[in-house]
Amino acid sequence: MAPTAGPSNQKQPAERKRKAGGSGKKGKVFVEDKKDLLSLMSSITSSKDAMAESKITKRKAALEESETSVAEEKSRKSRKSVEKEEALERAKASLLEKQRLKKSKKSSSNASGQKQTGSADQPKKKKVGFA
Repeated sequence: MAPTAGPSNQKQPAERKRKAGGSGKKGKVFVEDKKDLLSLMSSITSSKDAMAESKITKRKAALEESETSVAEEKSRKSRKSVEKEEALERAKASLLEKQRLKKSKKSSSNASGQKQTGSADQPKKKKVGFA
């Protein structure tokens, strides 16, 4: 058989352009001169530095926020404790005032009662207090 000028019936392997380094997810870049390599390295390091810096700033902001919340919590607790102490002091003062009034009433009633009954010798009744 003589060769024909038309397309052959045999399939030739299709040539595809593939990414350098295979089908990996990372886009690999090949450089040919030192200037391109240095610019590529500087861009990579600057992006990594920017990411690290952003992480650091986020961390600092979170720490400051937690410190301020702790300080607010302490101030709130101290305010509450001061208010409680003031309320306790007011309650103590009112109780002391009531006791003074009772004593003064009792002493005035005892004095008037002794004047009415005279100085008769009457034994006092014994009282027992339970705690």
